[in-house]
Amino acid sequence: MDIKTIGLTKIYARKGLQEVAAVRDINLHVFSGEKIALTGPSGSGKSTLIHLLGLMDRATSGQIFIDDKQVDFSDDNFSCRMRRDCIGFVFQFHYLLADFTVLENTLMPVYNKRQNFLQKALDILDRLGLLERRNNFPNELSGGQQQRAALARALINSPKIIFADEPTGNLDTVTGNAIEKLLFEACAQNNTTLFLVTHNEALANKADRILKMEDGGIR
Repeated sequence: MDIKTIGLTKIYARKGLQEVAAVRDINLHVFSGEKIALTGPSGSGKSTLIHLLGLMDRATSGQIFIDDKQVDFSDDNFSCRMRRDCIGFVFQFHYLLADFTVLENTLMPVYNKRQNFLQKALDILDRLGLLERRNNFPNELSGGQQQRAALARALINSPKIIFADEPTGNLDTVTGNAIEKLLFEACAQNNTTLFLVTHNEALANKADRILKMEDGGIR
């Protein structure tokens, strides 16, 4: 999916405290299937930007277009449908549901239609080396297995956009490299647009383009 922003700004304001511009006046155009690495120091606005683009938060001002359709300030039902049908998220922490198995967590974004997606979920878990752990719970998995399960959940609805926020930040080098490989392969196979937040220079260099954020802006 093609993504464009015009003057995108997010200001956090609390009564009695100074306003903080987490994202300021960002004009951005990312083409369908492009792999973007977002780099910059902590607090520069990287996570806030992908939360805005992923319709998890609303901008203070500015516009967001996905495939030429303006989507910012949309109603909550529309945002939920977009996240369910078109967007996948992978975070530094896996955020798996503790009381559900790996297979159930994978199917969570399509849970109302899970029988229709069961074989696809099994195929994804097989590709990620988790098929034999499908009936295990998150606390029975290693850190790398938990992150692979989170990636499976992000891929189940064949998203057109994936937002990955430091997906390998808590992993050892070998496991992190494996997750990176799987993520890029999945995006290449589906022509998925990827936004990857990372402090890892080697990982950022694997993207098609690097955007550096500082003080809420892109330079």
